[in-house]
Amino acid sequence: MRNLTLFSILTGLFLMNACDPNKELYEDLDALQQPYRQSIEYTLATADYNFIGGTVGTLQAFTEEEPAMAHVPRILRRNFLALNLGSSAMVTFNYFMEEPVWYDAGFGYELTAADYAQLGVANAFTPDNLPEDNIPVLLERQYPEAVEGDSKKIIYNFNDGIEVYMNIDTYVFEENNWILEERREHIPYVGYEFTEEDYAHFGGSIAQYNNFSDADPADVHVPVWLKNKFPFAIQGTEQVVKYRVFSGSTFNEIAHYAFDGVQWNRTSYFKTVTEQYVFGAEGWAFDPTTRFIMGRADYMHLAVIDPIPHPVFDDFGYYYGASAHFVNFDMRLEARRVQKDADGNYLDQALGEIFENEGREATVAEMFRRIVEEGLIEVLINRYPDAQPQVGGIDVHYIVGFETYNDNFSRSYLEAEYVCIAAGDPPQFELIEGPRDRQ
Repeated sequence: MRNLTLFSILTGLFLMNACDPNKELYEDLDALQQPYRQSIEYTLATADYNFIGGTVGTLQAFTEEEPAMAHVPRILRRNFLALNLGSSAMVTFNYFMEEPVWYDAGFGYELTAADYAQLGVANAFTPDNLPEDNIPVLLERQYPEAVEGDSKKIIYNFNDGIEVYMNIDTYVFEENNWILEERREHIPYVGYEFTEEDYAHFGGSIAQYNNFSDADPADVHVPVWLKNKFPFAIQGTEQVVKYRVFSGSTFNEIAHYAFDGVQWNRTSYFKTVTEQYVFGAEGWAFDPTTRFIMGRADYMHLAVIDPIPHPVFDDFGYYYGASAHFVNFDMRLEARRVQKDADGNYLDQALGEIFENEGREATVAEMFRRIVEEGLIEVLINRYPDAQPQVGGIDVHYIVGFETYNDNFSRSYLEAEYVCIAAGDPPQFELIEGPRDRQ
């Protein structure tokens, strides 16, 4: 009897573990359960930088050596456990600029209008009138007592036929001639380097040693000096300055200041950056894709540059069909796009010929071709003049949303996808796919 009872208990336990009638149901429900996905915005906090530690924790910012894309996925995984496949996050963080663009300013003598006039040059050198053929003449006049080894840095305008930009040349006096030693093109700013006379204005130890120090910090004195140096500066004026600092040893420091209308403020080496991250098959990852829906300014840009402008309204053009007033592309044929003038000629002759010879479908196809193969690329160039093909080794895609107003008075909400294939002025973009329904 005792053995029978023990056998019954063991059998019951086995059946309870092996024959749960709801087990398959639960497994099926788990399989059908969709991942929890959500689009969020998140700004990193002190605890996040401390979680990374090291340089990032010390600076409370990412750097070129410690980029956000290497660490943000861990922070998102730690802070948002519930988010899953298909989620996205716009993450804002601090970034420390070790060498901001203004750090490449040129310091030297900038040619004046009088200098160009003296040389018979129209305010900029050209490929037909090179600086090296002119500047030595100017240096001979300005420095008649130059001695062997003297060096001068000259900043000037250069017009290559496409754009005008600034270069800085270094000339050295050798064997009674000024010889071009080095050239740096496309300098972003013309900086000002403090002279002995500038330091003398401050008096005290600054004047005595020709430098600032921990006891006489530049951040206290330079803003006052700038206000006196540039009394008529307007809001938004920028100035890059170079001065000497003593802190254990003497070194040159380059700083950028901007005038806010009241005072000069030093620009921080820190800036705020926002990047997109997505949750894919392998978890969180950086995604440099830029998405936007065209706004009134984008349509207006196309209307302004349209090769076939409307004869009356400046917010519409026939070639692209962009209407800034209605914030869409007007795709109506007889009602707008294949209109004729008073003499019976098509305002858009090329489109009119397609309409007559190939029909409505081919005409609409050509209108879409102009939008996605030409118009939206012009919008991207206007919006992103500094676009780069890759960020962190990842191709940069752009998804542009737009609206069309159709012949049947309906509206379509579409998009097209592009990739930046080359940086430059302008950058180059290539159509990947589109038009397609907006996702």
